[in-house]
Amino acid sequence: MTIESIGTAVTFTNGLQKDFGLTGIEHVLFAVEDIATAAAYAGDWGLTRLPGDGVVFASADGCQVEFVETDLADPRRTPVGGSSGLVQVTWGTKDASFIPAIAAELGEDRQAVTDDAGVLHSKDDLGFLIAFRPTTRSLPAYDPTRYNAPGFPERIDRRAVKYDRAEPREISHLAIGVDDAAEAARFYVERLGFRISDRYANRGLFLRCSPAGNHHNLFLMNAAKPGTRFNHLSFKVRDIHETVLGGQAFETKGWTTFAGPGRHEVSSACFWYFLTPFGGSFEYAADEDMVTEEWVAEDFAATAHIFSQWTFGLEKSDGTLKGPISNSKEGNA
Repeated sequence: MTIESIGTAVTFTNGLQKDFGLTGIEHVLFAVEDIATAAAYAGDWGLTRLPGDGVVFASADGCQVEFVETDLADPRRTPVGGSSGLVQVTWGTKDASFIPAIAAELGEDRQAVTDDAGVLHSKDDLGFLIAFRPTTRSLPAYDPTRYNAPGFPERIDRRAVKYDRAEPREISHLAIGVDDAAEAARFYVERLGFRISDRYANRGLFLRCSPAGNHHNLFLMNAAKPGTRFNHLSFKVRDIHETVLGGQAFETKGWTTFAGPGRHEVSSACFWYFLTPFGGSFEYAADEDMVTEEWVAEDFAATAHIFSQWTFGLEKSDGTLKGPISNSKEGNA
């Protein structure tokens, strides 16, 4: 199965797309030079530190973010693209029955080893470690936000919820900066069965790991600087109010906004990005598109203003947003 084109359409040369029962991101491992500051950031972000000897934090559904100290002599402590950054991503599967099929696929041209706990370990074409395990995520029950739209009241005799800080529900997606998004996407589409949800022409691809679910679990984008590196990790919160109020609370802790609050054109998600002390940024996100196999991927011209429908905190010039997407190869910076 090969990608014939990413500019306007994608076709596959040998039949049906693969489906390995992937459910999303379970665990993200960062190697950092300043582990104390990284831990403070994660705690202020609203993640819960788990007991034990490691520095591991979890979202409400059990998605984990782990920090280890950088050690270039140890592959599991060696970040890609810098002295601090992303080392490994663990993907969930619906159950253990999918692990042998993934191992067989990856074992065709690289090491793919399943450990005693049933976790499959390998490496992608970008140099990141990847792992696969049966999902352990479980989202606790909660009362979703109810809105009173004109003519459609849903919140009756109740005040709206008030947030003092954000409490991320789950990991939405990971974004990685690369030299060539089309080439980087081949491994995930052709080998692991990821679907392309949308595209920035000559700029990036939004990939989902399953036929139906999040608009994207992985975003591969042509980076402004050469090389491969972590760009951002996105966490779902309950609504736009938690995005904004959580961002305000996080900002009062002294952390720096990268972009936001705002709402994306692609994926429809409300967002607020904050720079991390270990490179890239974390994102609060709410109300992203959920898609099925009926979803039709579109090409979006990678212009400066396509980054968002609206945004606070970005430089404006003649009414045009100058956001991260302004570094497009199409020269609209």
